[in-house]
Amino acid sequence: MVLTSLVSLLAAASSTLLLVAPGPVAAEDRLTCGDATYFPSEYKCYDNRTLCPIQFSLPTKPCAGSGGCYPPEQFSCEAPSGKGKGKGKKEGEGKGILRTLPEATSPFTLTVWGTRQTFRNQTVKACGGYLAIGANARQCHACTAVGGTDCGKYANVTALLPHGRMNSGVANPQYWYVDPLQGVLRYTDPIASNTTEDGDPVWGVEFAGKNVKVYENGFFVWDREDAMSHFWMACLITLPGGGTSTGRSWRLYAPTGMNLERGDCELVRIVAKAVDKNSGVYQYL
Repeated sequence: MVLTSLVSLLAAASSTLLLVAPGPVAAEDRLTCGDATYFPSEYKCYDNRTLCPIQFSLPTKPCAGSGGCYPPEQFSCEAPSGKGKGKGKKEGEGKGILRTLPEATSPFTLTVWGTRQTFRNQTVKACGGYLAIGANARQCHACTAVGGTDCGKYANVTALLPHGRMNSGVANPQYWYVDPLQGVLRYTDPIASNTTEDGDPVWGVEFAGKNVKVYENGFFVWDREDAMSHFWMACLITLPGGGTSTGRSWRLYAPTGMNLERGDCELVRIVAKAVDKNSGVYQYL
């Protein structure tokens, strides 16, 4: 029975504390994988012989010969050139080669994944200049048919573009960025010019897309040089019109030293999914 090591190495490189697996869920039965037993909330069994850990509710996969299991949101496992998988071979057999996924080139939506059910497969929504998840998180957008705008062509979901642009159709661009003061993930209003009348940069534009790496159909990661972790934090917020008694919402923060001291946040991973260019909105409000 093979038990992984690559994920453990990745954990140590980022922050071992952040990748400690939770205990089994209540009344969860152990299953068998080869000669080992495991909790299905913590591991996934491949071919009845290889156990790979589940991190933030996302299963990792085996890649034989690479040193263990890997997150498919960051790597692919490829057979050596000229040595295909082969008839009858199962996943994980042979000598696989780990390759980092390419950086995103397509528009993408974001979903949040965490250990607890509350944070699993949560769609990120844009409203009021912030990106948030949860029952009270809203998507705020608008479109008027002035000037012949075809409002019907937009799918009206929160979608981003690589390198810091929001996927909006309004003439003046909107940008997404990590606020350098609070570390919160934000976006701008439509901006006609990158500078003010005084020649100063418009707040947000100079930070657009910085310190964030986005993999094509993969992780959306905090990648600043001094980053203590590549994960994110979902921090509780009561949005206008909402209350914690009826549903909660969380804004998304980078794991800066200051933010890691907060007690109202959950460590999460964010995954980008490539979408069509018309999957955004005309304008985010």
